Amino acid sequence: MATVKVSGMKSPDCAATITDVVKTADGVEVVSVNYATGEVTYGPTECVDPAMVEEMLKEAGYEPEEN
Repeated sequence: MATVKVSGMKSPDCAATITDVVKTADGVEVVSVNYATGEVTYGPTECVDPAMVEEMLKEAGYEPEEN
């Protein structure tokens, strides 16, 4: 599983939007979003391009934070 911290999440509605966006990425089978911590966990890691997920988050109006 991979985790990315995202700024701009303010409510459960934001978490639901992010879940919908990330689960459409090729290879993603599991998505978990915690809006309180701003963390998005997805996987399986070996099947998903993290750069693609970050780009999808940006297009949805959220900002992935640098690790």
